[in-house]
This record gives sequence, C-alpha cells and structure tokens, in this order.
Amino acid sequence: MRIEDWDAVLVLARQARLLGTIACRIRDRPDLAKQIPDRVWGHLTASINYSSHRLQMVRMELAALSAALPPELPVTLLKGAAYVVEGLPLAHGRMPNDVDLLVPRANLGIAEAALRDGGWEMENVDEYDQQYYRQWSHELPPMRIPGHALEVDLHHTIAPVTSRVRANDVALFSALVPVEGTRFRVLNRHDQIIHAAIHLFQDSELVGKLRDLVDVDALYRSSILDQQACDRLWKRAAQHGATTPLWYALNYSRSWLGTPVPADPPGIEPSWLARAMTGWLFRHVCPPRIFERGKTPSRVLVELAAQARYHWLRMPPALLVRHLGHKSMTAVRSIIR
Repeated sequence: MRIEDWDAVLVLARQARLLGTIACRIRDRPDLAKQIPDRVWGHLTASINYSSHRLQMVRMELAALSAALPPELPVTLLKGAAYVVEGLPLAHGRMPNDVDLLVPRANLGIAEAALRDGGWEMENVDEYDQQYYRQWSHELPPMRIPGHALEVDLHHTIAPVTSRVRANDVALFSALVPVEGTRFRVLNRHDQIIHAAIHLFQDSELVGKLRDLVDVDALYRSSILDQQACDRLWKRAAQHGATTPLWYALNYSRSWLGTPVPADPPGIEPSWLARAMTGWLFRHVCPPRIFERGKTPSRVLVELAAQARYHWLRMPPALLVRHLGHKSMTAVRSIIR
C-alpha cells in the first residue's frame, strides 16, 4: 500500500473507532507489522496507547462502581466493560466512552440510589425524556461523576421494552456468568452475540456502526466453533425472539468480514423486501466516511431512512406518533426562542 493511501485508511479507521483494534491486530502479527511505514506506525502506536488509557479508565470506573453499589446487589456488565473484565482479545485496542451495567428491573431503584449517593449525577433531561427512559426504554438516562472520563448507563434489560424485539429477561438473568476475581457478572457468550445483534440491527440507526459488526465477528469466532454451537445460538435467539437481528448480523458478518458462518443460517430469514431495504441502508450508512467531503443529498436521504427505520422498530405506532410530535414541538420552541 502506498503511503498516500494510508491517509484515508487512518481517517476512516479512526472514524469507525477501530484504529486501536486494527493497530493491536497488526502489532500481534509480525508479518504484517514489518510492512507498515514508520510514519503510519506513529499513528498506530498512539492509538494503542490511547486505548490503554481508556481501558484503564474503565477499570477505575468499575472499582468506583464496585465500592458504591451494595455488595448484595447482583450487577452485570454489558458490551465493552464485560469484554475488558473477561480479558477478551476483543477488548484490545478498544476506546470505550461508557460503562454499561445491567440489574434486574426490581433492583433498578436501589442501584440508581446507590449511584446518586456515590456521586454520579444524571444527565439533564426534561420531564418527558425522564418518562420515556423510565417507562419505555431499557435504561435510565446516562450518569457521570463530575470529572470522570466515562458515563455509566444503567440497564434493566437489553432491548427497549416497546421495541419489536423484547428479550426474555427470565432466560437472560438465569444464565449469567460470574467473572472470577470480581463482584460482576456477564452475559453468557450466546447472549452476548445476540445482544450485539440486537444493538446493531434493532436498536441503532446503523450509521457508522462498523465496530458493532466487528464485535459480532469476534464473539462468534471465539465461541461458535462447530455446527452444534451454531444450532444452540439460534435456539437461544428464538428464546429472545431475536432471530431476525441475528440473521442480519451473521449474514453481514460473513459477507463483510469473512466470519465462518454457515452459508444458509438456520434462523428465520426476513422477507425479500425487508432484506432489500435493510441491505440498502446498511451498505450506505454503516461504513465510516470522510466528513470533509460533506453530505450529498442522497446521503442525507439514506440517513433519514435509517433513522425512520430505527424509530419504527423501537416503538409501536401510537407511541411513535406521540414521541415524534413532542420532539417536533420541542424543536419548534427552541427555534422560536
């Protein structure tokens, strides 16, 4: 690769929040590392160092959380924080912005009160947003201790309670895995893959989410080693009603990243129209882009379509109309002022 080509690679990898991941993978492959120009290694080394800093921030935040939360309260770590405490290779090069916690809904008030007493403050949201988070979402508004680098997101399940996919909480909490040497638990590996799939294809706007697909790839490669394990994964997804997002996640993980997924996944295949629409959106908005080039009208249109899909999957029609009406009126009032 020419040195000139590295400019776009570094920009796009940084935009996708994958530069540290790529750097660590190259560092661990001497055959690749020796082919990297010195000027590029400067950027890669900086990303590795910055990732190490962010991971240390995660560990410090977890230590503070462990001290603040009642010892008898069961607490589960999700996504990046879970990968860090488990010591998964997936955590190498990661640059987390938050720590995701999961507690049973019955314990949500206890956990929130403990965090407030420990100095965490909730994001300043209006009365409507408070109601939205507490009644219809799967998490509370983000919290942070002033001066801390990371937010804390407190969840009671892994998908919005109003969304098309509603996880089976009984199955989810009954299969948690303790992390040796800590007071925390994590989802079992099948549920981690399913959660990543839900987060990407059910509970996001798909824009710039390539890192989430990389997570699916890494989790699958590390745990689904034969057809029996693959069958168990699909059976678990059916328990959560999440076969559709898992189908999309594994289909694109295989076609984009070469994940060793069977050519015909045994899950329920979405309709041809759903596949065509989701594929069109995913191909256009998931990969990172160079911001300096600006947004074309077609890019604006496809991002609006991705946002519409996200809201449609997240809320039933009546709630969606109410939500969009409130947000529109809020936007109008801010302009008038």
